[in-house]
Amino acid sequence: MSISLRSRRGPIGTAWQAVALREAAERLLGPGRAGRGRTDARAGRVQWLEVEAGAARAAVQDPGGELHQARFELPAFRAGDREAFLRIARAHPELPAVLAAGRYPEQIEAELAPSMVSLLPRDAAELSHDCSCLDWPGPCRHVSALVYVLVEAVDEHPQHLLTLRGLALEDLVAPAEGAGEEDPAQDRAPATDDPRESGHEEEPPARAPYDPRRTDPALLAEVVGEEVAGIIAGFYHRG
Repeated sequence: MSISLRSRRGPIGTAWQAVALREAAERLLGPGRAGRGRTDARAGRVQWLEVEAGAARAAVQDPGGELHQARFELPAFRAGDREAFLRIARAHPELPAVLAAGRYPEQIEAELAPSMVSLLPRDAAELSHDCSCLDWPGPCRHVSALVYVLVEAVDEHPQHLLTLRGLALEDLVAPAEGAGEEDPAQDRAPATDDPRESGHEEEPPARAPYDPRRTDPALLAEVVGEEVAGIIAGFYHRG
């Protein structure tokens, strides 16, 4: 089933982010290809649109009825750009809901500007394209038609820009404090008064060394006999 554009005449895309995407793409397309692409898009020749990290893809029918596979690329963020974007985005906890509602605040782009980061293409050199047709080097009318369908999709659903940059709405939510951090207490054995439960045997209390001079001769006699007890006691007391 082909995609029908809402726009029937004039520029395609009304929200500021859609206009910015369209203008950057048109600098790549050139006026001739842009005009043919608008005509094809409004004629319903784009059969489907798929947006993924780094690219939008579509099957586009040419005027003769032949289908071609077109691809329009806006690269996903590199690690440093991703970190810079998320730092700004997470400072606005309302942003996921705002994007889901179909708006992308220009304020976010203004805050990103010092870091030279943008969800949108900063210039045409950031964009690239490909198509299964023989119109080389292009961009061909099939890529152009894909661009206008994408522009109108971004007009209504700006989170497509997140997808192109390799992000999802869930990424914009800052992790809870301490999330993913191990609790050092979990690595410690629970406190217990029973040494057997802790896995360690309690050491017996230290005993004083045996001193025969302090031994009651009567108690010693019960063990070794009176004669031996008398000899032992006499020896130590003499020493």
